[in-house]
Amino acid sequence: MRYLVIPLVLAACANDYKLTGEAVNVNPEDVTECDFTRVESTAFYRYDCNPVFTTTDEDWAKSMGSTTFHVTEVVGHPFYQLWYTAYENTTDDWPPYNVGYAASPDGTNFTPNPHNPVMGQPEKAEFDYDYMSGLQVVWDPIEELYVMIYQGINDSNGGYGMGVATSPDGIRWTRHSKNPVYDLHEAVGSVQNWCWPLGLDLGENGGYTGYIAGMERSGNACEAYRLNASNLGDWQPSEKKALAAGEEGEWDDSGFSGLAIAGLGDTRYMFYSGFGYWTRSGNYQVATNLFLGVASMGPGEDEWQKWGDYIPVNNTDDGRVSAVAARTVATRIHLWITDDYDGQQAVGYFLYDPDRAAEEDAGGGDSGE
Repeated sequence: MRYLVIPLVLAACANDYKLTGEAVNVNPEDVTECDFTRVESTAFYRYDCNPVFTTTDEDWAKSMGSTTFHVTEVVGHPFYQLWYTAYENTTDDWPPYNVGYAASPDGTNFTPNPHNPVMGQPEKAEFDYDYMSGLQVVWDPIEELYVMIYQGINDSNGGYGMGVATSPDGIRWTRHSKNPVYDLHEAVGSVQNWCWPLGLDLGENGGYTGYIAGMERSGNACEAYRLNASNLGDWQPSEKKALAAGEEGEWDDSGFSGLAIAGLGDTRYMFYSGFGYWTRSGNYQVATNLFLGVASMGPGEDEWQKWGDYIPVNNTDDGRVSAVAARTVATRIHLWITDDYDGQQAVGYFLYDPDRAAEEDAGGGDSGE
């Protein structure tokens, strides 16, 4: 049995350039078109004009699949980029797909590239002919390339691996000559096979680092493991689990479809899309009942601590929160969360702002929606 995540997968954000000094602590409501409303009993705030990105205006992209998100600092100003797989229709088991690109100056208004699609479906014999999911992108300033990793599937010949593509500008993409660079069937230690990439960033001492979902021999959950590469053709998952799925009966007991990491002060936060059920689809199982969870790691700690219940940002009762991206600016974490909007997967904008929530609670201000 092979596994895939049908909903979108968003990567954690990474910066091309490092800024000196502190980021200006601007209240997003002062510069965005709409306000933010607090999500009840949390420190999360929902943008009132969600969703901020859909593909409804593109003829070739009637239905959106997997997506990755990236933030670049240009002269101290963030520039937001989005890549996504999309389909003309979803009536076939494996509809033909392409990859599109969109950009935004503010994270709320995304414009699709007029030359979309920027990457097409490969030849029929390739491992990723039928499906491309779990997209993750990082900018490598040394190689001066965008690097993308993803899960690829070829249903007819059993292809199931992790692929790499590179681009000098985010628009012209080339698949790596060694694809698939990692066989997702390959067992490592107690892990019987791998599900899909969860995140990607630059390594502190060169190379690449991130997370990948893996399934133990004794279980049926796609849990989080570290992923490292010294170069684009050599990727190695860790045998040590970084974040475990919930206990049986909990909302995230089947694992994770995506995650993003950001920090505030001395605390790091992992925002993840966890799911509770598998739904069979032909030779594959599809992740369903997805909600947003949080884990944190304080100073001196070396393991992630889950918060428990999911964060109630979901638009549907059955849970279709498939992906999340995060970026810290001063005292807030900005989040882009993929969810179901009127029957279609689209991207919404949120804030995690514990200082504002504490002030409201202390002053008897707005405590809910």
